[in-house]
Amino acid sequence: MATTCAACSSFQKAKTRCSGCKEVTYCSKACQTSHFPAHGNICPAFQKYNCFLLHADAQTSRPPLDEISGQLEPFHLQNYGTETAEIAELKRRLGWSGASEVGKFYDHTGSDTWYYFVYGQRGGKREGKARNEVANMVCGETHGDVAIIRSGPAGFDTPENFTKSALVNALVFYKTHSRDTVFAERERNRFGKRTGFDLSGVSSFDANSWNLGH
Repeated sequence: MATTCAACSSFQKAKTRCSGCKEVTYCSKACQTSHFPAHGNICPAFQKYNCFLLHADAQTSRPPLDEISGQLEPFHLQNYGTETAEIAELKRRLGWSGASEVGKFYDHTGSDTWYYFVYGQRGGKREGKARNEVANMVCGETHGDVAIIRSGPAGFDTPENFTKSALVNALVFYKTHSRDTVFAERERNRFGKRTGFDLSGVSSFDANSWNLGH
């Protein structure tokens, strides 16, 4: 179907579209590249927030793992920074009876000094909440909506704000990678760089067993 190119305004069949919002179309990759500075400033997928909700029951036309972007909603926390304050705000604004950590996972680019931290609703399965298929990839069995922020081990700076696009790419990464394997690799890498130990031959690793708590 013919559409108007957002860059040059030509009316023809779209050959590419914004990978973030999936709505803005272009007649060529060159037009998309040239238009990104303008579109990136307004595209919802490239706006930065310190928290996103990952809905368990988002209404999408495709299977949940094929429509991850459609299940994410920006949810900027006013009290980001301490677990107690974050949980209190989630309970107050979302009406959750309780919240706790349900998992954490590293990103798709190789970072080993920060990770995505996931809060879930306490008692979600018991209360009959829908199974969260996307969260299950990175948290194990999870029911109900979850809230995703960035956090990290003590002593490291964590980039607080991030885009929806970055989070989508990280979640898509785990469609083909084991969360447990990736997490152990990143923990081992960080520990090796911090201590100077060569852990290349260690098949499994738990930082907590080395007294490097999070």
